[in-house]
Amino acid sequence: MRIISFNVNGIRSIKNKSKQGQPLQQPENTSVLHQLIEDHQPDILAFQEIKTQSIADLDFLKPQFPHIFINTAVKKGYSGTALLTKEEPQEIHYNFDLCEFEQDITDKSWNQEGRTITAIFETCIVVTVYVPNSKPKLARIDERLEWEEHLRVYLIQLEMYGRPIILCGDLNVAPQPMDIHSKQGANIAGASPQERGAFQRLTERFTDSFRHLHPAEQQWSWWSNFADSRARNKGWRIDLILVSTAHKDQIENAAILPEYHGSDHCPVLLDLMV
Repeated sequence: MRIISFNVNGIRSIKNKSKQGQPLQQPENTSVLHQLIEDHQPDILAFQEIKTQSIADLDFLKPQFPHIFINTAVKKGYSGTALLTKEEPQEIHYNFDLCEFEQDITDKSWNQEGRTITAIFETCIVVTVYVPNSKPKLARIDERLEWEEHLRVYLIQLEMYGRPIILCGDLNVAPQPMDIHSKQGANIAGASPQERGAFQRLTERFTDSFRHLHPAEQQWSWWSNFADSRARNKGWRIDLILVSTAHKDQIENAAILPEYHGSDHCPVLLDLMV
């Protein structure tokens, strides 16, 4: 199974851009997403930050992916996730609706931002997430850590299916200092000890597929829009695909694909033997 995860930073915007990130006059079948699909033939596409309330905005990919699911934020033009599959899942779930928590999370702000989709297949489980950003000066760190603890508990409960679990998306954390082009302060969102600590708790049961196969390689999946960061290759690795550690030997390939533009992120890829 081949999975590609991509924070598209707006599906309506990226579908009108080329592989090089340039606006297209005639985007039909020539967009960066069409090129990505043609080049790599994924079985599953996971998108983050779709920034739409309408599933019709993804209809242009239906010829390749007949099964499309979206989870939208209440706030228009914000957040949101999508999962596109060739094979129809046995079950599809949104947010943490498969899990019963001790407290009611219905009114939590992060539960209204379309951050999670789970697809259960016969051979595996795919969870795509858009982890809340902690914001400058870690203004939202408490909410983010609360969300991540719920995610961790949710993933543990998914283990009852006895299938490989694949967690993919924009995790908004650079797991190690080597995952950023330069040293960052302790209160920088995505590099704080609190966020890295939460990620380490995840890795008690999950394996970072890229780091598993490339223990010393430095590649980035996100670049700031300032200071010409992408052209200068000054980035962060925050788009990740994790696999339940019990199934890490099934990881065949993990790659970052920086040649695909159109967003401030680039796609990441996993091949898993299922």
